[in-house]
Amino acid sequence: MKRLIPFLAVATLATASVGASAQGLYGELGYTPLKLEGKVSGVGVTSKPSNVRGIIGYELNDNLAVESMLSLGLRDSDVKVGGFNLGGKAEVDNMIGVFVKPKVHVGEGLEVFGRVGATRAKLSIGSENASDTSIAYGLGASYHINTQLSLNADYMTYHDKDDVTLKGFTVGVGYKF
Repeated sequence: MKRLIPFLAVATLATASVGASAQGLYGELGYTPLKLEGKVSGVGVTSKPSNVRGIIGYELNDNLAVESMLSLGLRDSDVKVGGFNLGGKAEVDNMIGVFVKPKVHVGEGLEVFGRVGATRAKLSIGSENASDTSIAYGLGASYHINTQLSLNADYMTYHDKDDVTLKGFTVGVGYKF
């Protein structure tokens, strides 16, 4: 799985660049407050860092797109253990992902979508670093202001594995090339 993510990311970008002349290429940029939760010896550990997220996608048709994602750490956050701040910091250094995005138009300029794929996340907690790959999924909506510009919001689970979850709500803008 570790080698699959970079391969799929490159394949998605290659597909998008080949089809750019078909007007299916788009990009999104957004702000993502995250919630990192886990358990250590049965005790809950939480942190709320934030990231900036970029997506490059290609619409295969009106109801399906493929996407590559890069998310970079913007702000670290205190780590709370059992609800108490113990002085450590956590940051999601970066995430890369690839997704399939089924979508449906539900009104004038409004579309709702799902997103499913895989994400590789690199975390820093105190002086420790960790990275892992997980299935990722979420739901969202886009409002198209005009044929090129859109406002977007989605809620994603980027990591859900081994008693550790990483979730976030992103708001952003999109541009269709």
